[in-house]
Amino acid sequence: MLTPALDEQASISEEIEDMREQMVSLGKRLGLMHPEVQHCSRQLDQLVLRYYEAHKADRR
Repeated sequence: MLTPALDEQASISEEIEDMREQMVSLGKRLGLMHPEVQHCSRQLDQLVLRYYEAHKADRR
């Protein structure tokens, strides 16, 4: 059984992978400097920060 923090990490990890794939796809189609790609990048950054926060909470 996963602890709530580990369960949250697993969920966020899936979100990170989905967002990364979306960003790569958009980047190939629109170019890396396109506003949609930049927006995806910022969302990905937020997900990574949430992941690290969940990891830090699990270590306490």
